[in-house]
Formats: sequence, C-alpha cells, structure tokens
Amino acid sequence: MRDSQVTRRGFIAVTGAAGLLTASTPRVAATPTPNLNQAVLAAFQHHRLVALGESHGLQEHGDAQQLLLADPRFPQVVDDIVVEFGNALYQPLMDRFTAGAAIDDAALRQVWRNTTQSPLATGDQPIREQFFRTVRAVNWTVPPHRRLRVLLGDPPIDWSRITTQDQVDAFLAQRDAHLASVVERDVLAKGRRALICYGSGHVMHSPAPGHNADHGVPLIEKRTGQRVYVIVAGSHPRLAARPRRSVIPCEGTWLESTDAGRFMDAPPLCGLPLGKLADAVLYLGQPTELTQSSWNPAIFLDPAYWAELQRRDAINGNHIDLEQYRQAQPTAWPAPPPVSCAGQ
Repeated sequence: MRDSQVTRRGFIAVTGAAGLLTASTPRVAATPTPNLNQAVLAAFQHHRLVALGESHGLQEHGDAQQLLLADPRFPQVVDDIVVEFGNALYQPLMDRFTAGAAIDDAALRQVWRNTTQSPLATGDQPIREQFFRTVRAVNWTVPPHRRLRVLLGDPPIDWSRITTQDQVDAFLAQRDAHLASVVERDVLAKGRRALICYGSGHVMHSPAPGHNADHGVPLIEKRTGQRVYVIVAGSHPRLAARPRRSVIPCEGTWLESTDAGRFMDAPPLCGLPLGKLADAVLYLGQPTELTQSSWNPAIFLDPAYWAELQRRDAINGNHIDLEQYRQAQPTAWPAPPPVSCAGQ
C-alpha cells in the first residue's frame, strides 16, 4: 500500500470533481459527457478495480490509453496496471524497466512476443511497446512510492521449453484464472488499486449465474467480492454526435437494454442486454473512422525470430499464414461482418 493514501477529499481534488461541490458553481441543464480520463478517475472513487476492455490492435484505443497514462492525476489514484499483452514470466524484468533500469531492447521484446497468443498475435504492433515505455516515462515524474507497476497478466509460458500443442493448451486454459490470481494476490491483498487492460471478452460481467463464470472479471468478483467497474470500447450510429473518447454509462441510457451481440459484433452475446455486461462504453469513433496499429514488416526479416515463429506455428499445426507479417497492412480498421441477432 502506498505511504500516503488518497482521502475522499483528496480524491475529489485529484479527479477534478471538487468544483462540482462548490456553492458558487452555477447549475447547468446537462452534464457534459466525460472523456476516458475523467471517467476512469471518477470510477476509482468508488472501485478499487476498473477494467478497460479493448478490440485488439485498434490504434485509437492505444491512443486513448496513452492519454490516460500521461494524465498527471492518474498515478495519484492508481497503483497497478494489469495487462493481457505481457508474459508474467518476465515480471521481474518489467519491474526493473518501469522503475528506470537500462534493459536491452531484445530482452524487453520478449515480454510481448512470448505470450500464449504467439504466433497468432505477436504483440509487435507499435502501441504495445509504446504502452510500456509510456509507463516508464510517467514513473520518472513521480516519487518512488507513487510509481505505477505494470503487472503482466498472461500465464508464464516458457517457449524455450514448449514442444507440443498439449503444453500450449495447458497455459491457454489458465489465462483468465491467472488474471484473477494476479489481481487477488498482487493488487487486492496489498490494499492497492488497479486498472485492468484486457480484451473485452475477458472483462465483461457475468449477466446471469454461470454465464461467463470462467472469464477474468467474473472470477475476480466471485473470489474477492470486489465489484469491477467495466468500460468496453464500442461504436453505434447513435453515438456519432458524441466526442471521440467519450465514456457513456449504460445505466439509465439506451445502452443499458441494447443487444450486446449486435453492439459488440459478437454473436455469442446476442440476446444479452449490454447493461448486464458492462458499466459504460468508450466511444472511439464510427467504424469508418477507426484505424489499426500495424507492425513493421521488416521486423519479420530477422532470421532467428522468423524461425521461432515457424517453429511455434508447426507446434500449432501450421494453421497461421505467417507471410502476412511480412506484408504491409491497410491503415483502415477491418470492419467485422454485421451481426444479426434473432428478433433484431
């Protein structure tokens, strides 16, 4: 736990909400839609855990994360950031790096390249490395007791010891349970607060007993009794007039009852109201405005790295078209096919 805890009065000052409590502040007819920074900081006033669900590889989501991390108020109310895109095997290395130690680039790249998702997802998009380097830069500006700690949430797979698909599957089966264990052991048991940055599928609430029960946030909530405030990224024509990076609460709005399957482009969620799965929506723009963070194809000309990706693909049954990594990718975000839910 930090040396100086944030009091409620101090928290209000940090989040910028103090002005709402002054008698001289004039009343307005409508409250402006908060941006992501404001919404996350306000959520931590009532929750020790806030989850930010993403669509992997979306540049605008990475940009929003950068702005949040760079907000000088953020390290005053958050202790840890739990990320999906980092292998827990390298936690000691990440701790040293974010504290300012000199870490060789080749060693650092192992954090995002050697996850359970390789070789389907290599983590080589610029937004991944940029995330870790931004945390390191932020930590230069704050006292040691307020440094942000990045907790790597992917299970500690050691690819140098992996030779079979069964070994890979054993680690894949641990992904959500490992997230829950990290949060329980390294955040809550130490009296700390954490932002959880994972794919939306891992962080959505359980809408009914047994549904999503083995996913990350439902496991955390069941094991610890701590309710997580969940923000998922999403788009809809009705949000077009909102500023980008706006966060709209589900409760009390049309989002509360909208079909999650159509809204999230996820057929398994058809028939479920969005308000049962998430507390708020992060609006980053209409689909035609969105872009993807693409890797540099030259990365994959490294013979040693390429050979290792081929080895991993062979373990997985050669199901992945590795040649795509050596090709330039389009800037536009690939729009998923529209989801048609029954009765919609």
